[in-house]
Amino acid sequence: MENTGFNLENKRKLLYKRKRRRKIIFRLTLLFTLIFCVSIYFILNSKGLINRKVTLSPPKEKEFIVCIDPGHGDFDIGSKSPSGSLEKDIVLSISLKLGELLEKENIKVVYTRTNDSLPWLDDANDSLKERIKISEVFKSDLFISIHCNSNYDDTNAKGIETWYKLNDEESKDFAEDIQLSLSNLNYTDNRGVKTYAKKEDALAVLELNSANSALVELGFLSNSLDEKYLTLDSNQDKIANALKEGILRQLAVDN
Repeated sequence: MENTGFNLENKRKLLYKRKRRRKIIFRLTLLFTLIFCVSIYFILNSKGLINRKVTLSPPKEKEFIVCIDPGHGDFDIGSKSPSGSLEKDIVLSISLKLGELLEKENIKVVYTRTNDSLPWLDDANDSLKERIKISEVFKSDLFISIHCNSNYDDTNAKGIETWYKLNDEESKDFAEDIQLSLSNLNYTDNRGVKTYAKKEDALAVLELNSANSALVELGFLSNSLDEKYLTLDSNQDKIANALKEGILRQLAVDN
């Protein structure tokens, strides 16, 4: 019996048309998607949002500030050797050398003086106040006051000593670092680290300073051997480098 309700050829043509229609729809969809993506690219690129280089800066390291205090200055000459060498000149020279070395280590340096002219100095008391003020204004991490000693009653007295703030362990540690570095040069006696017995006898640049502070006596100008070493430029370079090493050790502890 012949089935007149089904035509195979027509069915094939219908399937072919549907398949072709799906291909056309797919291609048109792909084309419109591509056009859309290209349009978005040009829009973003025109606003600088494509191929933008993003630079991630590393965390900024803490900036350390060291205040260097060359003792005395101007009419306040400090100690004077029998041959005429002045404390104020020796400590200024060494302080400037020290500052240059620290700056090469990317440490910010502040000086209480960089020459022998101190227009703000009326007396020793005003001088001390101003030195402390400089350290405070710049919020120094470390403060080092550099001096030379003397004992004209006993010209055999010689050596290095470093002073720290009474009952202050950080100051004591700093003084010990400085004393160790200098004593390793072996140019004179090691007199150790010292502090005052009571606040009435305090060294103002230590006691009134909120920065971690130390005061170093590099040697005795009243002693001919100490004086000879301290006045030679090449030896001042060695001392400055030793002071730098002591300061770097202390900053490494503080970091």
